[in-house]
Amino acid sequence: MVEEGIDLLICGQLGSGCTEVAEIIASKMKMTFFNTEKLLHRLAADLDLSFSGIARKSTSGEVEIDESLSGLITSYMHDKHMKRVIIEGRTAFMAFMEPATVKVLLTAPIYVRAHHISKVRGIDYDKAQEDIESSDEDRGHLVRRLWKLDWLNPSLYDLIINTGAWSYEQAATMIEEALKSRGITKEV
Repeated sequence: MVEEGIDLLICGQLGSGCTEVAEIIASKMKMTFFNTEKLLHRLAADLDLSFSGIARKSTSGEVEIDESLSGLITSYMHDKHMKRVIIEGRTAFMAFMEPATVKVLLTAPIYVRAHHISKVRGIDYDKAQEDIESSDEDRGHLVRRLWKLDWLNPSLYDLIINTGAWSYEQAATMIEEALKSRGITKEV
C-alpha cells in the first residue's frame, strides 16, 4: 500500500470507459474521483472564472491548461484531507509519475470505442472514430512531452483491461480486487 499519493490512476484510450469504470468504483468503494472536466471546474473556481472563461483563456494562451491541471493534481496529492482518490482519463496521464497504489490502462478495439463515443456524444460513428484517433495521438504526445514515455507501454501499468472483452462492471470489479490486494478497502 502506498502511504501518500493517489489510490488509483485509470488511464485509457478515449471511449474505453475510464469515466464509467471510475464512477462504479467510486460509488462501490466510497472514493472521490477526478477527471479533466471536474478539475477544469475547480480551476475555473480557483481563478474566479466561468468554465467558458477558462476555455477562452486557454485558447488565447493566458492559461496553460495542462500545467494548471498538473498543479491542481499535485496540490490534491499533498492535501492530507484528500483521501481515497481516483484520477481518471486524460488527467491521469498528467499525474502518471506520481505515487499511485494501482495504475490501470483501459483499452478496447477502435470499433468498440467509436460506438461508445458515438452514443455518449450523440455523433455519427465516423466522427467518433476521427475523435478517437485524434485523442490517441494527443495522449501519446502529452505523455511523451511530460514524461518522455510511450503511454501504451504495458510495463507502466499494474493492470491492463480490454473493455471490449469485459463489461465496465467487470472491469471495475477487477480493479477493486487489485486495490484490495494492496490494502485499499471499501470505506464504511
